[in-house]
Amino acid sequence: MNGEDIKVSVVIPIYNAYDYLRPALDSVIDQTLREIEIICIDDGSTDHTLELLKEYQKSDSRVRIVTENNAGQSTARNKGLQRARGEYTIFLDADDFFEPELLSELYNLATERSLDIAIAQYDVYNDKEARFERSVDGEFSSVFESGEIVSKSKYPDYIFQSTTGYVWNKLFKTSFLKDKEIFFEPELYVFEDVNFVLTALSMAERISRLDRVLIHHRIYSSQSRPKLFRKYYHQVPAVYVKAKQYLTQHGMYIPLARSFLNMSASRCYKIYNLLWSDAKSDFFDLLHNGYADSLGWYAHGKEAFDSEDVFEFVASVGLYTYAQYEKLQSKERRRKLSGMTSESYNKKLRTAKARERFFNIFKRKKKD
Repeated sequence: MNGEDIKVSVVIPIYNAYDYLRPALDSVIDQTLREIEIICIDDGSTDHTLELLKEYQKSDSRVRIVTENNAGQSTARNKGLQRARGEYTIFLDADDFFEPELLSELYNLATERSLDIAIAQYDVYNDKEARFERSVDGEFSSVFESGEIVSKSKYPDYIFQSTTGYVWNKLFKTSFLKDKEIFFEPELYVFEDVNFVLTALSMAERISRLDRVLIHHRIYSSQSRPKLFRKYYHQVPAVYVKAKQYLTQHGMYIPLARSFLNMSASRCYKIYNLLWSDAKSDFFDLLHNGYADSLGWYAHGKEAFDSEDVFEFVASVGLYTYAQYEKLQSKERRRKLSGMTSESYNKKLRTAKARERFFNIFKRKKKD
């Protein structure tokens, strides 16, 4: 197929995926949109993945194979993006699968409305229990209702919360990604898609969404994602620092500061609550010792936060080390059990005044 005739490039990073790769490939091969290329990046697989890819390549010339030493998913996706010849590009994980109409419907939506990003609804396929489960959407996904075209200019305070940070349910205009130099950070081994999507949302002028579920994201138990957070939690703040650097370099941090504040703080708060005691301590102190400041959390007052709980978490991170915070929490637990009041605790930890005072002090220090 001539490169000029390709409407969509499907980039699939693959590492030792032989056991579940066939359904993913079949779901792409069987797409009703035929003018596509399927770029398979074999990231140094040691199973029979490469043999399977060659099998598919023999029967379908649209399959392109790129082999490399194991360098991680970010590098694999970048290799695919560099080779993409399609008008639009989508990234498929090797164990997920598409509905047959996905690419056709997304491409039609994108071209008819001149979109930079077209988003599809998805659900979760629980592999262990062989059933489909409802997905969780962005906190402000309602901005896409009635087929609205969304942008950072229209919703600067909520753009990052309008959709999830997953890359695999989004169709991107290829020239948009390359012109804006949006790529996956090779040093990020987890949550690299969050960084990619955040930077893309910050630069896109036209985004819209389909209402149909057309992508199925495979998980292997209901605990898969929490386990991932627990394993790589210490890398999460670095992901958002990278994103903030990109926003700052491109002049987008200040206009999108509130959205970035709530997105980064709420995700860190959520991950903190998924962790066990030792990891909570490590994560809390990582934020306290510099990451929270680097992320710009202390440059905003209470009114900028969409959630009281997130605001209290951010303020506590700024006021205390984890050991101090836990000591105060223990006092409060004992107070509740005994029915006694604790004026000092209320002043230090529970009242908004103490937190506001912390933010005001921090702002003065920054000015000095």
